[in-house]
Amino acid sequence: MIAPSKIKKLDEVVVNRIAAGEVIQRPANALKELIENSLDAKASNIQVIVKEGGLKLLQIQDNGTGIRKDDMGIVCERFTTSKLEKFEDLQAIATFGFRGEALASISHVAQLTITTKTIDEKCAYKASYSDGKLKAPPVSCAGNQGTTISVENLFYNIPTRKKALCSASEEFSKIAEVITRYAVHNPSVGFGLKKQGETKTHVRTPHSSTKTNNIRVLYGNPVARELLEIDLKDDKHNFKLHALITNPNYSNKRMTLLLFINHRLVDSSMIKKMIEDLYSVHLPKKTHPWCYLSLEIDPANVDVNVHPTKHEVRFLHEDSIIEKVKIALDEKLSGVNASRTFYMQSKLPNVDVTKEVLKEVLPEYDTKQTDKTKKLYAHEMVRTSSTDQKLDKFSFTINPALRENKTSSEEAKENKSKDDKVEDDSRNSKNETAENASQKNQPIAEEKNESTSLAKSKISDNSVVEADNSTCFMLSDSDESDVEKEKNNQSIDIEIVAESTMTADRALKNIYKRWGSGENDEISPKNIENEETDKELREKSMTNSDESLNESPVKGTQLTEFKSYSVNDFRREVKLKSVLMLRKEVEDNYHAGLREILSNLTFVGCIDERFSLVQSGVNLYICNTQKLAEELFYEIMLYDFANYGVIKFSEPLPLYDLAMLGLETKEAGWTEEDGTKEELAKSVQERLSEKMDMLKEYFSIVIDKKGNLKSLPILLDKYFPREGGLPLYILSLSTQVDWEAEKPCFKGICRETAKFYSQIDSDSETFDWKHVTEHILYSAIKESLLPPKEFAHDSTILEIASLPDLYKVFERC
Repeated sequence: MIAPSKIKKLDEVVVNRIAAGEVIQRPANALKELIENSLDAKASNIQVIVKEGGLKLLQIQDNGTGIRKDDMGIVCERFTTSKLEKFEDLQAIATFGFRGEALASISHVAQLTITTKTIDEKCAYKASYSDGKLKAPPVSCAGNQGTTISVENLFYNIPTRKKALCSASEEFSKIAEVITRYAVHNPSVGFGLKKQGETKTHVRTPHSSTKTNNIRVLYGNPVARELLEIDLKDDKHNFKLHALITNPNYSNKRMTLLLFINHRLVDSSMIKKMIEDLYSVHLPKKTHPWCYLSLEIDPANVDVNVHPTKHEVRFLHEDSIIEKVKIALDEKLSGVNASRTFYMQSKLPNVDVTKEVLKEVLPEYDTKQTDKTKKLYAHEMVRTSSTDQKLDKFSFTINPALRENKTSSEEAKENKSKDDKVEDDSRNSKNETAENASQKNQPIAEEKNESTSLAKSKISDNSVVEADNSTCFMLSDSDESDVEKEKNNQSIDIEIVAESTMTADRALKNIYKRWGSGENDEISPKNIENEETDKELREKSMTNSDESLNESPVKGTQLTEFKSYSVNDFRREVKLKSVLMLRKEVEDNYHAGLREILSNLTFVGCIDERFSLVQSGVNLYICNTQKLAEELFYEIMLYDFANYGVIKFSEPLPLYDLAMLGLETKEAGWTEEDGTKEELAKSVQERLSEKMDMLKEYFSIVIDKKGNLKSLPILLDKYFPREGGLPLYILSLSTQVDWEAEKPCFKGICRETAKFYSQIDSDSETFDWKHVTEHILYSAIKESLLPPKEFAHDSTILEIASLPDLYKVFERC
């Protein structure tokens, strides 16, 4: 019989290495512990340098509170910490670290060096550690406030563990993943990651950012633009939830879950399973969402001392809390009424289609054919009669039409006659010739100048317009003039007038019969001639459709002079070289193709305050109204320089009070490191008061000697900026403008003013924001805006539908 072995106490070195192997499993685990130490030290900037996946070098530098010189002797010993004194403190732990094992474990499996400086010490101190002990007393050196920890030759004394690790590239990707997740959860902290010897930064987030912005930087726009935000507070189980999850428009081959419980990055198989079950009814099979969840639970209900690496936690009422989270997420996902959306890259304004392709897919297309009897297909026509079909048929009301008062019996009678006429028109349109189809509705547009102002004044007097079930399209410029010419109080059908060579002659005759075309109800030879010219231009455009969108404006394109929107009766000539140079930059950088789209746009409707739909030719575009408006106001600031009207306040507004209000907002990004709010507000008042003569002379921004704001410029007639944005605007004028050089100063003032004016006030009780957007903003955009080239690539103007392409889809169906 074999005798039992004698029980012996393990050597302390062996014990420490075994424990270190449990805590530090790979470089990413070591980095996680070090990042949490930096966050505990209130760092606002964390930079990481890696060599060979962290095995040769893993260095982290922060600007936190640092380590006292007296504590450097025991900082790497086991169970030494400044965050816990007794076991009961675990019930209210508010820090990441609590065991005091991280640095000790790293020092037993790597060569550790710490350089640190506190705010009270005059210099930094550097020390090296091995097996938890100091190799030599700390030495003084130069250094910034904070701590720099260098971990070299990780697992040099545990070769088995080192061989079991993945390749250096895979270890680096795991390190990047850890930094990325902490960067999303801590947007107020700037993170950076790069490899030693390289200038390229693999991960970089700004200081004082937001979670959504960091997600956009780290995971890309496909994730950021599909996010849904959920906030939940439950008093029964004493927890709060903040989540950012993707809607059903986004899916990926693998699931990405960022889970933080009490700000600690953890894993939870139960929460992961809950999310997979939840999305199984929203996403196709074998596709997964992107989710960020942050749970804040009462520390007394959470057990953080479950796993050596602290990547798991246990908490009370786990099933109930997860069920409540599931219900909140499910309600948000179920409330999304958008269907699956597929984005495609479009080239604006030209379509990459050659004549050969057109002849193949459209047999009737032949530029050499002069026969006027070829068949007219439906997809070649642009609807011009509002009685053909309404947007409200799809429960999509864009802009209520302005209609005359009439009795219900008259409406019923008129609608019946219109329906009968539509049926007759649809039957006869199939037999029309190409000669009739080549006519346009230009006679209507010729009357625009005579009565546009009258129609606009009528619309402005009825800024709140009642909706009508039979009419929900926009009022075009030519239609506005005809509204004033309507006789006998007849009903007015608002129509979309779109430019096309394929407009049917019958549609024009119906328009003339119902409205009248002024002096002549016939289609003039002049219009036919113009139509042929337009056709030649379009064919020429198709021939050159292979030209890249990024090219400079087409040679020979005549740049229309920017219209003045000044309400003043006189105009001062501007000879300042800096302003003339800024104007030239706008003209040199504008995109001719986008300008053509905007100059021919027909407003369809507002999606919300930021986005609108417009039609140009046979294409439908979604436009970022705020960005277009900002560029419009910037150009107005330049071209009407020193010629603005004045918006006078009934009572002067103190700059100091405005600055204080601005500093209270989250967008200002104020921190205690910036100084007190009172001092900053005082400096804002002093800076702007110092420049009050220049602001009054050139920008109509009047500031009196007491530091009160008395007026702002009028950039567009009948347009007023959002009052709630004034405090931030005053802050931006003081802090974001380079006041030392003339050209940057003027550019900064114009740009910040444009940003302020581009904020549409959707809560105004005085003005209908949809009316302002359509009839003031987009009217000026159509008339004058010179869109910069970057608008063609940043989705400011994005083609979402094309009539010929849609017809191809319907044919395949």
